[in-house]
Order: sequence, then structure tokens, then C-alpha cells
Amino acid sequence: METGRNNLGTVLEKVFGPPPQFDPAHDGVDYAVVERWAPVMETLGAYFRPTYHGLEHIPSEGGAMLVGNHGLFAFDGLFLGTAIYRATGRLPRGLAERMLFLVPGVRDALQKIGSLDGTRETALAFLRAGHLVNTYPGGARDALKPREARYRLNWAKSFGFVQVALRAQVPVILHMGIGIDESWHIVGRIRWTGRVMGSDKYELPVLLGWGPAPRPVKFTYYLSEPIRLDGRPEDADNRQVVERIHRQLWERGHAMLDEGLRRRRSVWFG
Repeated sequence: METGRNNLGTVLEKVFGPPPQFDPAHDGVDYAVVERWAPVMETLGAYFRPTYHGLEHIPSEGGAMLVGNHGLFAFDGLFLGTAIYRATGRLPRGLAERMLFLVPGVRDALQKIGSLDGTRETALAFLRAGHLVNTYPGGARDALKPREARYRLNWAKSFGFVQVALRAQVPVILHMGIGIDESWHIVGRIRWTGRVMGSDKYELPVLLGWGPAPRPVKFTYYLSEPIRLDGRPEDADNRQVVERIHRQLWERGHAMLDEGLRRRRSVWFG
């Protein structure tokens, strides 16, 4: 969940105006578009052959924060969101980069399929209104990890999701994807894009895949049971409590990733 601003975002806002307001009472999602979009994602899924373990943990009602590891180009969120929608009828609301909502056309399309401006205020409002909200605490830094950091959660600077979940008093459901770090090899970075956009996390990657396409690595997703956080709303401002919960979720996420990788190795090598 981003709270800062960047240079390109400032320029876009001056040219195209501020992003839309996100209000659960006046929701911009268009379920007719979602219904048309879901089969497209299922068709694309034939390339990555995604499977899901733990969809039954998604609650039938009430707010919950979905928290996961991030892959390039948001394939992970789109596949998982479609699977949850098909299995439960509930549409996870994905927190997206604020700058995307400054681009005409893009912002309208994102709103219609349920994406939200990735701010703490928006996340809190939708959680309190009983929605599923999906976030990737590592953001671009997690998606652009070098090869040696695959399947390690880059959440060191990301405490906002814990604070929001505490304030909303909703459970956290961790979802960890195996395969998503391997669809591309990152062989370099374009440094000037980070300077233009105001942060090194926006340095665009130089990618090597299967020719111009991502490698057809099988995606496997694991979802935890709902995790009730040990804290009260006011603890969102208690750094010690937030760091303790953050550490617990970080360790649980890594355990899920390690177990997922172990299961994959056992399938490969018997």
C-alpha cells in the first residue's frame, strides 16, 4: 500500500487530474465486465496451469485482508482473484499502484474489474464495509527481486498492511504462489525509469523469458486459514505490537513458501 508520491505521478495528476474517489457506498465495479473477464483469465491460465490449495478458507462473508508474494505484471493477482470469484462468488478487491488511476482509460478498466487505489484509507474503508481486500506488501520491490532472492518476501519496509488489518479488526489470509518468480529471468535494470518515477523500486527490469513471452512455469497457490491478529485497533499505532505481528506473518509466509517448494520437488523427484 503506497502512501508516497513520485515524480511521474505528480506530472500525470497535473495533466489528467486526480484519481477517482473510492467509496464502498458508490462502488465502481461492473460485474458484467468481471463475468466477461473471468473466462479470459481462465483461458490464459492454460499457459501457466494454475492450481489452488485452500480456497475453502475464504470466508463467505465479512472483511478479510488477503496478503501474498508478488510476481511480475500482476499475473498472480489476476489468476488468484478469478479463482476466488469462481469458487465463492466474492470478488477480491486488489490494491493497485496509485499512478495507474491517473491514466484515462486504464483507471476506468481497473475500476470495473474491482481494483482499488492502494492507499491505507481505501483499504480500511473497504475492509470495514465487509470486502475482501488483496494486497502485496512488497509491491514492486517484491516483484522485481533478483534470481538469488526468489521466494523471499521483501516486506522489510512494509508495515501498513498490519496496521490496516488491526484498525479494521479483520483476519489476514496469506496466499503464497509457487512458480510466479520463475516466469521471467531478470537480467538487468533500466535505472533512468526509477529516477523519472521517483524511486529505485520503479527501475524497469530487463527480462529474459521464452523468447518474448514468459516461461510457461506452472503456478501453484497456497492459501492459509484466516489468521486473527493478536491486537486491538489502537495497537495499530504501537510499533512494538505491529512489528511483532509483522514478524509472525513474515515467518508464516516463508514457511508456506518453503513447504510449497518442498512439495514441488517431491513431485519432480519422487
